[in-house]
Amino acid sequence: MISSIDEKGRLYLPKRIRKGLKGKVYVVRAGNEIVIIPVPEDPVSELAEIGRKLPDKSIKELRKEIERAALEEVS
Repeated sequence: MISSIDEKGRLYLPKRIRKGLKGKVYVVRAGNEIVIIPVPEDPVSELAEIGRKLPDKSIKELRKEIERAALEEVS
């Protein structure tokens, strides 16, 4: 599917994609890809839970792994 960005920088998302999204989303650039992630109802609690499960790695290592995983998901 191809979408357009208008003169004001807005990106049109077709209804079938918007259908599952509610409220706010994170827009993340991962290399040449753009990933849209719904914001959880309680982001602080969600991040705390995720943080407890993280391996003992540096932020730089985690960032590389996250970017690699995001690119694999969209490929």
